[in-house]
Amino acid sequence: MSGANASGSGSGPGPGPGPGPGPVKLAGADFITAIFLLIFGAAMFIGAMNMKIYQFFFVSPGFFPAILGVLFVLFGLALLYTSSIRGGAADARRLLSASNLRSFIASPVLKKGGVVFLLILGYVALLGEFDFVLLSAAYLMLTFFFLRAAKWYWIIAVSVVAPVLVQLLFSNIFRIPMP
Repeated sequence: MSGANASGSGSGPGPGPGPGPGPVKLAGADFITAIFLLIFGAAMFIGAMNMKIYQFFFVSPGFFPAILGVLFVLFGLALLYTSSIRGGAADARRLLSASNLRSFIASPVLKKGGVVFLLILGYVALLGEFDFVLLSAAYLMLTFFFLRAAKWYWIIAVSVVAPVLVQLLFSNIFRIPMP
């Protein structure tokens, strides 16, 4: 192989010729992600525990979110451990420095992510107030149109069909009441 090592790491994160820094170090990003997973998983679990319990917990609406919350916490702990071994805390401090934060705040990616996050928060806040199928369809349409995820007719089709299928599946097959 001319110019590339056997592992394929050349000049950057992918395979390529010539010497280079090799794979990108992500310990700091992993450390930050682990903290968010821990917080989100704990919040999801607490929220699930506050949902109405019918005859048994395993057939209540909070059962699946509780499982997801526990999994997020476990994955967060595993990621926190592995990133800490690789120096993740120090890298996270560097990533969260003032100059890096200024450029991140000005990035269009953050603005787009912020809008999607607000759409999610709005959906969750309104979930018990409106019909599940109507609210979910509206949420999916808004999100997909904002992200320009597909052609308009696919967005409408998926946004209408997906909540109907979820409603039918959970109500008729799993016998779990929907919000």
